[in-house]
Amino acid sequence: MNNEKQVEAAKEIAQKLSSYVNGWHNHIDDIVSELSNDHRTLQQGVTRFCVKWLEECAKKEKDNNFDLRNEASAKLGKKFMEVTDARDRALPFI
Repeated sequence: MNNEKQVEAAKEIAQKLSSYVNGWHNHIDDIVSELSNDHRTLQQGVTRFCVKWLEECAKKEKDNNFDLRNEASAKLGKKFMEVTDARDRALPFI
């Protein structure tokens, strides 16, 4: 997949995820349950995604670039960064 297609795919996935979590009746636990049954390598990839998200949240806290809607996420990201180091966050590709 070329870079342009990757960017478009990433935008589509981000939009779908945002739409899903925006719903009042979403079932995040159902997604977590499904992912926990996925291939172990793919589970590692999902965890890598979550780590990157927390790192991004920490940047917002550092830059004071948050408001009441995402303050808790920014602060959690900061805490995550404080208790982990780069080696912890560098999940291997196996």
